[in-house]
Amino acid sequence: MAAAGALALAEVGASCPPGGPLAFGDCEQVRPLALAVLGLGAALYVAGLSGVLAWTRGLRRRGLADARAARDWYLLAAAVGVPAAPLLAFTLVSALR
Repeated sequence: MAAAGALALAEVGASCPPGGPLAFGDCEQVRPLALAVLGLGAALYVAGLSGVLAWTRGLRRRGLADARAARDWYLLAAAVGVPAAPLLAFTLVSALR
């Protein structure tokens, strides 16, 4: 979330004609889309990891998994979520435009 916030601040603080880190100079068309994808992607990533954490805690509480299995699932979700969250966010933001 901190990295997404820093990137959003860099984008908003960049001047329009030369372009920012995300919009590449197209302030009217790309900047709102880029900021929406960035924010939604970060929120989806955190929500997904929170869901996996809750799920593995439930498994551990019922005795169906140990701490190592819970950690492995969390790391797998974190690794898969890095590319998946921005792609899903881009799809959702584009569809809702």
